[in-house]
Amino acid sequence: MKFSCKTIAAALAAGTLLGASTGVSATVLYANGFETNTAGWDVFGGGLNATRVATGTGGVPSADGAFHAQSGTASGAAGNWGGYNFGAGNAVPTAFQSYTTSIDVYLDVGGPWSNDTRFDFSSAINNASGIFLRDFVFNAGFYDAADMTGPGAGSDRFVVSASNNAGRANSFPKNPGRDPVAISTTGWYTFQHVFYEDGGLLAVDLSILDDVGALLNTWSLGGDAIANVGGNRYGWFASNEFSTLAFDNTSLSTNAAAVPEPTSMWLLGAGLLGLPLARQRRKT
Repeated sequence: MKFSCKTIAAALAAGTLLGASTGVSATVLYANGFETNTAGWDVFGGGLNATRVATGTGGVPSADGAFHAQSGTASGAAGNWGGYNFGAGNAVPTAFQSYTTSIDVYLDVGGPWSNDTRFDFSSAINNASGIFLRDFVFNAGFYDAADMTGPGAGSDRFVVSASNNAGRANSFPKNPGRDPVAISTTGWYTFQHVFYEDGGLLAVDLSILDDVGALLNTWSLGGDAIANVGGNRYGWFASNEFSTLAFDNTSLSTNAAAVPEPTSMWLLGAGLLGLPLARQRRKT
């Protein structure tokens, strides 16, 4: 298990670690960077289980350490973030508390992909009874330089947007009503979901960050009455058309309000923000 500098930077960007400007602290309930096993991504069986591979497999350097995971195709890898409802189990009545899920995904812009090859990644939430309520999904697709529509038209790129649906029949990465963005550089990107209460309603910020924690875009979804919302459900590559789709640094943390002492808050924030600069990351 790893809690990497990149993960810390991503959490700071979302305000989920002590020292961030929103004044909240994070308790890590689950984290796996696949250095020793696939725990949390080996719970559903068959093609839903992740495959652990060494760095360099398929030309992909691990985001951190010497190993990462791969998803199968079609209905891809799925995990339970260490257990549904913050580890309490399935169908267990659960009071909502703010939480964050995070996963690094390798986007290979130079891969041998056909135009409009796609994947969808969902981080789902349960209702107050502890059973499925809703998916919150990153919809991503690769588009080549011959494709002249949407963000980044005329270049090899991934286009990503967000919705509550997955699959070709129900979602479209380049949907202009979903604020799609283009990513044209190969590398590791953090796909992060932050679940929180906003005026009595569930709000979910779906954010993408690059390999040094810089925010690329955020989509805000939600709307369910918070009284009807419970704990976490799965993380799932609900559809995957890529023959090689690598991921790493998976985690779930709960977020609790905190009021740090001002001097300590500044020192901790400044120190953590400097961490990504102190570590050499693999570049493609």
